Amino acid sequence: MSKKKILFIVSDFYHNGAQREMYEFDSALNKDKFELTILSLVELNTRLDLPDYFYEKHLCLGTKILFLKDFIKKNKKGLVSTILNKILRNSLNLKVRDNNIRNLITLFDNYDKVIFMGEYVYQSLSNSIQVDYFKKIFIFIMCSRFQSENYRNFEKNKQFVFMGGFDNTRQIEYEFEGFSNYKYEFMPLCLTVTNEYNKWQFNERCKTKKIGIFTRLHKDKPLDPFLYAYQVLLSQGYNIELHIFGVGNYKYAEYDRYINNLDLNDKVHFRGHQADMKKTILEEKLDLVWFQGYNNLPAGFAALEVCLTGTPQIFWDFFIGENIQINRLDVVYPHYKDLLAFVEASKKVLYDHKVADFLSYKQFHDVFNNRDIFKNIENIEKILLE
Repeated sequence: MSKKKILFIVSDFYHNGAQREMYEFDSALNKDKFELTILSLVELNTRLDLPDYFYEKHLCLGTKILFLKDFIKKNKKGLVSTILNKILRNSLNLKVRDNNIRNLITLFDNYDKVIFMGEYVYQSLSNSIQVDYFKKIFIFIMCSRFQSENYRNFEKNKQFVFMGGFDNTRQIEYEFEGFSNYKYEFMPLCLTVTNEYNKWQFNERCKTKKIGIFTRLHKDKPLDPFLYAYQVLLSQGYNIELHIFGVGNYKYAEYDRYINNLDLNDKVHFRGHQADMKKTILEEKLDLVWFQGYNNLPAGFAALEVCLTGTPQIFWDFFIGENIQINRLDVVYPHYKDLLAFVEASKKVLYDHKVADFLSYKQFHDVFNNRDIFKNIENIEKILLE
């Protein structure tokens, strides 16, 4: 059987969730069935704070990598070009656009399927794609609606095949509200699982409890509920430290506004990027991790890595629809909307051995048993073979 030629289009190779998912797919897809190529929208090393972490890793897997700059030219800017375009009634820009469309079609024609790794990836290219080229548009959803209205500029009557981690009809209908012609395929966030790091233990002796947050420091990654909760815990007299790990500058992310307003200066520890999250969690002996969530789903790979250490987590829910399990601690991934309920749940996990052990056990086994990329990759292979 000849291999299916698949083109995955990614934004870049930074150390972020979408890029991590692409690498997990590349690692697990059966290379006897598929020949993979990756097209990156962004050139290498364009941001010093986000190195091209996955670029070399894909090359080591034998995957061919292309860059959009080799297929698409940008319109010239400057006074002379502006004047010429006005005189020629924008014909220069139209010529560049038409050439770009032809170049992309020539590229896409070499592949059996083209997959967009992120709705924003499709958006950025949609104006350079011939209107009727794709009978079906395949998109892995990378951002939920809590971050932005990701689908505002989509032509919602086209045939889309969305793939993502929403696992019930209510969630799916909410996420893709307004689309009239789409198919949805369930694919949870998955990774290569291991029990090597499942070493977390409840800390009974240390008087100072440590809460950790793992995230990219950016305005799209909101932390305000956690900072408010931390202030409440401190005001109640609890001896607790908050450590925030992740690449970025907290002032550029505008977290300093909350820190100043809540009088948390010098009380929040920003620890920067961690080369190995799981090792950091165990070495730091974190008692609890706070994380962003979305309708009882962990909103990123970092949460899954935490689970593999056994460290208990609770989540702030950024889903704005109805969540029937909200503000409950007796579920695998407790999500909260009520600040005081979130604080009380945090105290129970920090100081109640049984509650902490329950979450540790349930969360580790959920990821280990259900989020193994090699057990779930058939979901993707089925779509790619259609």
